[in-house]
Amino acid sequence: MVRYILRGLNQPFEYELHSGLNTIGRNPTNEFRLPEASVSSFHAELTVLDGGKAVVVRDLQSTNGTFIDGQPVEEAQLLPGHLLQLGSVELRLDSEEFEIRIPVSAPVAAQAFGSLQALPDGTLACSRNAHLPATHQAIGGCQAVVRCPGMFNAASLRAMKLSGGSAGQMLFCPDCNAKCEPIPGVTDKTEKRPSLFARLTQTVQLGWKKK
Repeated sequence: MVRYILRGLNQPFEYELHSGLNTIGRNPTNEFRLPEASVSSFHAELTVLDGGKAVVVRDLQSTNGTFIDGQPVEEAQLLPGHLLQLGSVELRLDSEEFEIRIPVSAPVAAQAFGSLQALPDGTLACSRNAHLPATHQAIGGCQAVVRCPGMFNAASLRAMKLSGGSAGQMLFCPDCNAKCEPIPGVTDKTEKRPSLFARLTQTVQLGWKKK
């Protein structure tokens, strides 16, 4: 790709031409304003052709004319190194080569959230909590981008109660929402902590027996 820049020779002007139409003149509404009395309000147009192939200058019937390398022009091609004169303002067209690179990221391989482990008694451990036994498995396997073995303890799953008078609940993986079902022949051996009411009742009973 090519970048075209107009640089002032007798004054510190600099303007980078964009693709398509660029207007130059004394009026503030121009894209490149030249606040000089010798420059008309709307002096000239510079068109950068598609792909930066060339720059075409067109005079807009200015009072003091448009010149390329000292020659008056109404419409002509402006090449890098040419001198463009608008009234008493002299500019040079410079070009710079640049390359647009789109970074290509390497494909990221799916990594496991956890690996299959076993508890001391030989039973499979939960993929999310290795201290709990696996009681359920994801139907069809884990569907998340970062995959896991898909073996869970019921306490690690997201539960949804069934409506319409049906008893029970459905369990889903909290990461990929895959439906989970009990592992055949495996029961939940997780020790359930007594509720607060049960513990209070047990404390009262113990105190009653000591009397």
